[in-house]
Amino acid sequence: MKKTKVLHVCDSLDKGGLEEVIYNLVKNTNDQEFEASVACFKGGVVADRLKENGFICNEINEPKNIPRINKLKNYIKEGQFDLVQVHFSFEGILAAKLAGVKVIETTHNTYHFFENPWGRLKYSFYLNLVDSIVSVSKTVENFNFANFKVMNKKKAVVIRNSIDSERVSPTERPKEELKRELGLPENSFVISTLSRIDVQKGLEYFIEAAKMLNQKYDQLVFLIPGEGSQEYSQSLRSIAEGVENIRFIGHVSKVNELFKVIDIFAMTSLWEGAPLTLLEAMAYGKAVVVTDVGNTAEVIQDNVNGFLVEKKDVQAFVDRVTTLIDHPEKRLAIEHQAQQDFTEKFSNQIMISAYKQLYKSLIN
Repeated sequence: MKKTKVLHVCDSLDKGGLEEVIYNLVKNTNDQEFEASVACFKGGVVADRLKENGFICNEINEPKNIPRINKLKNYIKEGQFDLVQVHFSFEGILAAKLAGVKVIETTHNTYHFFENPWGRLKYSFYLNLVDSIVSVSKTVENFNFANFKVMNKKKAVVIRNSIDSERVSPTERPKEELKRELGLPENSFVISTLSRIDVQKGLEYFIEAAKMLNQKYDQLVFLIPGEGSQEYSQSLRSIAEGVENIRFIGHVSKVNELFKVIDIFAMTSLWEGAPLTLLEAMAYGKAVVVTDVGNTAEVIQDNVNGFLVEKKDVQAFVDRVTTLIDHPEKRLAIEHQAQQDFTEKFSNQIMISAYKQLYKSLIN
């Protein structure tokens, strides 16, 4: 049986949630029915990982728009792809349409840089070119309909993100050993974020909450993993200056070991689409306190499998963390429910099956 050839297209394939979703799809839709590969205009960490694992990732190194569109169009034609799934790349949409191939646009976020009329008009044009619009959450779909003119809303579908099983691999190393490696006291209670260092993540509010919690407890440690904007990172370090139990630990290669030492997972984002780290925390059975942005309210049932707070509401964040610290039995119940909900509602199998069904419907 001839396989359906699917090409994923994105501008950059370095680090981030969008990039991890692409890796997940390529890895888990390569089977007896589908052959998935990637084309991008700039490589990086995820591009390298794809190649290391034997998947095709073609980097189209053209600095200007028209040459890169033509090169990608030719690559689509020569590769005889049946379907192109674009992950927020205008050039990718144009190249696919010029190649005469059906195209899916995947919207991964509530893109706040579309605040000007020209930006909204431009993206509306591209959304009406494609054959299907996938939103990674209902919140993202609602954002699209509110901000862009989509003529045929029947081509819009919600497929919620999930995470590949390799991202949920609990370590057998003792928690005490891992704490020693991180330089954490053995009796410390660890509250951690996990994201790139970016204004979107609202980490200044995490730091302000840490300062307030330090007035109530003396065994806490606050971890800020990740890399990103140097300017924003420096501003955060200035805010945290003199607070020794706020640790900037940089890039974490073994996330499973980080989750082993975390007692509470925190996310103080100002906006999101469908954050993968929230799902990871749930899969590892962690109690979470997250801001009500993006799809978090679709994932977290407040006071059942986690806590939701309004963005920038530091006092509410502190109150929820206090509840989890002071009531271990409550924290244990939330941890159990979070892990159960991930398995039943947000497992990778659900996401992969939904995409395969979409591919079949478009080809047929």
